[in-house]
Amino acid sequence: MILALIILLSLMTSSSQTPPSQAERKTVWNGVYTEAQAARGQVEYDANCAPCHGSNLDGVAYLKGSDFMERWRELTVRNLYDFVSKSMPRQRRGSTNKPGSLSEGTYVDIMAHIFRANGFPPGSQELNAGAMKNIQIEYEDGPRPAPNGALVRVAGCLAKRGADWVVTRANDPVRTAMAEGGNAEELADSTSQAAGVQIFWVSNLGYLGPDFDVTAHANHRMQVKGFLVKQPGNFRINVTSLEMISETCPQ
Repeated sequence: MILALIILLSLMTSSSQTPPSQAERKTVWNGVYTEAQAARGQVEYDANCAPCHGSNLDGVAYLKGSDFMERWRELTVRNLYDFVSKSMPRQRRGSTNKPGSLSEGTYVDIMAHIFRANGFPPGSQELNAGAMKNIQIEYEDGPRPAPNGALVRVAGCLAKRGADWVVTRANDPVRTAMAEGGNAEELADSTSQAAGVQIFWVSNLGYLGPDFDVTAHANHRMQVKGFLVKQPGNFRINVTSLEMISETCPQ
């Protein structure tokens, strides 16, 4: 049930998690909103969000502090916007508001308020939806390895080891907001990744359905998506998607 709920929430975020170029890349520490915008956002937050999330963003989790950072770090601001704008506000008794019912500008302003509440510094330009895909959410000291349980993607060679399937020569896990495959930008980024040194056991293959023939992709280079499980001596991915990158693996 928990896995199904996480997948459902992941599918609600439509933008890809493809790293921008270094020239375009910004983080939430680069002043991506203005004080005036955050002030507007606080008014809208109090009217639409505070009944559930609390006036200090300390109600329902994931809006402030370590809970927020661990849920959203290494994703883009666009990923957060997509989730908020499609799933909030929850409809309450006597209210006409429902998920997705606010304007784009209102959602963006609310995000500016959330950023200010988390201590991200303001800047001289307002946050806008078009810029969000190139703004990363991360700690001030930079990106960190994907946490246990994160939805990730890796590129590597699919191989059989005894009764198990593994992905070898894989790159470090990249956090994603999309459990399913079919995203051209993500697939292109995975294709461009150099071969790595990581090995992950691949589990939960039954999720792909009875028509998916994993043996047909033995020794192919694949993009593997799923939930990262980090245990001593056993790093694995509970798979949600497998897509072929190449019919050959790097030598």
